[in-house]
Amino acid sequence: MKLNWTMNAEKNCLMIMLEGRIDSTNVAAVEEEVMEIQKQNEGVEIVFHAKKLEYISSAGLRLLLKVRKMQKELLITEVSGEIYEIFKVTGFSEIMNIQKAFREISIENAEVIGQGGHGKVLRLNGDTIVKLYVPGTTIEEVQREQEYAKKAFVMGVPTAIPFDVVKCGESFGLVFELINSVTFSEFLNQNPECFEEYAVKYAKLLKKLHETKVSKDMLSGTKELYRERINQLKPLGYFTEKEIEDLHRVNDAFADDTSIIHGDFHPRNVMVMDGELVLIDMADLTYGNPLYDLGSMILTHVTLSPEGKLDITGLPGEKVDELWKIFLSVYLEPKDMELTLKKSGIFSVLKAATTFAFSQRANNEVVVKYVTAMVREKLLSNVDGCIQLLKM
Repeated sequence: MKLNWTMNAEKNCLMIMLEGRIDSTNVAAVEEEVMEIQKQNEGVEIVFHAKKLEYISSAGLRLLLKVRKMQKELLITEVSGEIYEIFKVTGFSEIMNIQKAFREISIENAEVIGQGGHGKVLRLNGDTIVKLYVPGTTIEEVQREQEYAKKAFVMGVPTAIPFDVVKCGESFGLVFELINSVTFSEFLNQNPECFEEYAVKYAKLLKKLHETKVSKDMLSGTKELYRERINQLKPLGYFTEKEIEDLHRVNDAFADDTSIIHGDFHPRNVMVMDGELVLIDMADLTYGNPLYDLGSMILTHVTLSPEGKLDITGLPGEKVDELWKIFLSVYLEPKDMELTLKKSGIFSVLKAATTFAFSQRANNEVVVKYVTAMVREKLLSNVDGCIQLLKM
């Protein structure tokens, strides 16, 4: 048996492909080859890819156990259902990181109902939608969103729970079953007579989210998320080192809080199901200051052109303006509105800058030129003033 293997320099690991059957008739040859590969790449951990593995006997399991003892942990990926059952029954799934193979889906003829920096949301059929991530998104990032959605649901936040992780080509996806549901924008377009009633529900949904406080061990912090994204701007070269430092100073100036933050709250990330509003897209779910969500909303509900608003939210520009007015009247007290919007506006500019860290917009020269100029004019030209305002 000749084993195929590749080196993943980014993760500093050897990916060894297991194929066919591994049993007493060939395990000695397989072990010899695995050990030779490991010897040639000393200090690099082994990961086994088992998509083409058809059977493994107790002799093969002993080989895996031997490799496991050589390193901190052992990851085995793309394991079929049959092989996974062997690992589960023998207890190997408790001592090794076993990842099942993901169901492959087709999105042919699927309707796109939303799109953002992390990927797009498509309707597979009347009851099922899938969030398809941009290529390069790791399984860990996908599973984190799945876990955060479950946590939010347990805490009483109306949210859809993804029930399956799938693959479509090179992209991972999360599948949600949302029976008789439509996006919030679809619902408003189809039921204009319900606009004001549901705009109020829209505001109350975010208010409920922000009134839900969490312990810091349940979610990551919004401030930490944006520290990471600001750092990811460095190699792009759009901002100087001093400007990167100033972006950090502004982010650090936001008051700490433990509210649940959605991170991308807009009409295409809210579903209407049986008359109730349900959140989807939990990729940026964190804890932090509600100003982060309000600032994000300013980008999608205020700053964008009418065409941009339609593209992102699924609503005509004038309807987005109307929705924003009703939202503010429900969410904010009149006495707090002016100062809160000024503070939130600071974050909207900061977020515009950091989207280059994870969005394909970083490849669009026109967008880069426009956004960097806006960030310099509205934020970087008066960093001390922005920080002073945030502390009020």
